[in-house]
Amino acid sequence: MRLILLRHAKSSWDAPGLRDHDRPLASRGKRAAPAMGRHLVDSDLRIDRVLTSTAARAMSTALAFVEAFDPAVPVLERRDLYHADPWDMLEIARDAGLGRDFEHIMLVGHNPGMHDLALDLCGEGPDRQVRRLESKFPTGALAEFDLPDGDPTKLGEGAGRLVRFLRPKDLPDAEALEL
Repeated sequence: MRLILLRHAKSSWDAPGLRDHDRPLASRGKRAAPAMGRHLVDSDLRIDRVLTSTAARAMSTALAFVEAFDPAVPVLERRDLYHADPWDMLEIARDAGLGRDFEHIMLVGHNPGMHDLALDLCGEGPDRQVRRLESKFPTGALAEFDLPDGDPTKLGEGAGRLVRFLRPKDLPDAEALEL
């Protein structure tokens, strides 16, 4: 099983009275989400289904990423991903068929839940990437975990292997895109 966590891209704070749920992506976020998708097109990343928070910034991130990565990947909105805690996120992935109907599910959501889940799952992986993940899970970042087969809600801490941790600023064209 693979669980991919994508934190929503950089959001805009230009409208102070706007509800948090309705905040859109900032210009940098609008560039980062498709750039991440384009960068991973030729990688070994597989995604069977994307589940995204209904917050505007998360939905925009998910749609822009998928459009650039593979427009055939279904994107499903989940209100319960909006500020979900780590173990609720695993339950959401399980309910969506992770480990049963699908082997590769992406969740698009928010911190602190995304970072907390990544830290909880991370048992091993490339040292440099693990250290960066432990330090921060910035906007637009993607963490991919290889999980043992079985019920994802039965996973203990450290049960996953970090396959990749990629931040927008790690992309080869990050400077040109002003990420």
